[in-house]
Amino acid sequence: MNIKTILLLSLLVYSGCKPAQTAAIKTIDPIDLSISKNARSLLSDPKITAISIGVYKDGKKYTGHFGELDKGKGNTPTDQTIYQIASVSKTLTGVLVANAVLEEKLHLEDDVRTYLDETFENFEYQGNPIRIRDLLTHTSGMSKFLPESINVLFSDFNEALPFKVYEIQKNYSKNDFFEDLHQLQIDTVPGTAYAYSNADTELMAVVLEAVYKKPFNTILNDYFSTAASMKDTHIILPENKINRLANGYGITGKKVPHEAVLYGADGGVKTTMPDLVNYMALQLNNGNQVIQASHSILYEDGNRKMGYYIPIRNNSDYGTYYSMHGGAFGSQNWLFILPKYNLGIHVITNQSDLDTADKLMTVVNGLIADLK
Repeated sequence: MNIKTILLLSLLVYSGCKPAQTAAIKTIDPIDLSISKNARSLLSDPKITAISIGVYKDGKKYTGHFGELDKGKGNTPTDQTIYQIASVSKTLTGVLVANAVLEEKLHLEDDVRTYLDETFENFEYQGNPIRIRDLLTHTSGMSKFLPESINVLFSDFNEALPFKVYEIQKNYSKNDFFEDLHQLQIDTVPGTAYAYSNADTELMAVVLEAVYKKPFNTILNDYFSTAASMKDTHIILPENKINRLANGYGITGKKVPHEAVLYGADGGVKTTMPDLVNYMALQLNNGNQVIQASHSILYEDGNRKMGYYIPIRNNSDYGTYYSMHGGAFGSQNWLFILPKYNLGIHVITNQSDLDTADKLMTVVNGLIADLK
């Protein structure tokens, strides 16, 4: 069902209910109608009580919020609600790196050790060093999580996992991170094998801090507030915004802690839906050299293509498009950028279970079918 069909149906419904006498015709935006329809289909699931949706289509921006953030409280999310977007954060980090490359602050083929104060003899395999390119494409050979004890915990996904991980993360320092980096054993040539890693993205934050001489949080704030008017996008929330951060709920409906962040490049970005719509507009700006650079293919193996921390996909219907999932213990979200249709979609809920991503994907598919 596309936009024209939705608009026709809405007009037919309206005309069927209209009194015989004259009445003012209220225009129903078909995109708003699609957002509402697809959101409410998700809220029929008893585990999910809230959803926010953002759409950027042909230069127009839309947001929609439904349900209640905390069950039984009636607190519907709004444009002021702040969510943690988990691994979708990596795409913002990728944009920052693309900007640094264009500014010639660093280069894709650089050995990452060029930007580190400590010596890491272990950051190579058979004489092949880990390069900036390898961090960006998850081909560095680094562990998924640091410390390694978190990787062990993920072998048993249960309702206690968020609390166990948080207890480790909250006391984990940057010094601890560097000590663990020294213990990594790279067992394949960097750049040759894809293995998703949060640790490599956090290391990229260290590199960016080295070249800009600023904390990563400041680098991110400065760039996106200027490039996309993302004034509510932070790693570290200012005190006057902390109460706007949505609570998160886990697999049994229990409130879970927000994940502690070290640098936040891997999953620590917190933002609002209007800011995310602005971000989608930026991602769809064909004239923006930074965005076009960030969409460059840096690694390809079969159907897998990676840009600057952003997966690049292609099919006959969507053409070349970009999508990223973010999953935290108390939130799940999807970002889709479809240049062929000048369309961006972002959906998020403050609930996280093993099947939440698939449920949100159903909403995304419904929106794309309506709006392409």
